[in-house]
Amino acid sequence: MGSTVTVAEKKHFLRWFLANYQLQSREAEMLIRYMMTRENVLRRVHFVENFRQLSRVIVVSTSCVSVAPFRYYRRNKPVSTDVEQAFLDLYQHPDEDVYVGLFFKDRANCNAYASVVEELGSSELEPAMKEMVALQADWIIEQSLRTYQRLKLMELVNAALDAGDREAFYEASRQLIEFDEVAESPVSTAS
Repeated sequence: MGSTVTVAEKKHFLRWFLANYQLQSREAEMLIRYMMTRENVLRRVHFVENFRQLSRVIVVSTSCVSVAPFRYYRRNKPVSTDVEQAFLDLYQHPDEDVYVGLFFKDRANCNAYASVVEELGSSELEPAMKEMVALQADWIIEQSLRTYQRLKLMELVNAALDAGDREAFYEASRQLIEFDEVAESPVSTAS
């Protein structure tokens, strides 16, 4: 997680939220009240804006927006509108993270909500996504290193030209040509 929100902050926010908004689903309100009273559960609750690809997500809407009242997403299971199923899952697995998306009027401008929203870090990414990001990072580093090495060889060529040193020019040019040939060969990407 990019930012850590304390249990007390989450509890305070939920208390404020329930005092100021009416949920479309009475059962969803009971579920939120349950989360508020269970510190071990609340510790694993994360309020998020983007919950795609997350393992366990609860989406709750207030009566002032036209979004589905309640949705429960569990990885590799069908989406559920059954609050009781979400409650049972929270009860049976209190040590697993649960991501909560709240939909209510003016949420984009709500400072109370913004104070508890957490940015997702790489630990929440799917393993395949982590691998892809790592490969891209390696590629970017390799490309940056190659660009830097080529720039240094070009500087050697230019310095030899500026100095009028034919031997140094030929040597630097040879190194640059070899570098470019190696960089273009398909074998160099396999290392």
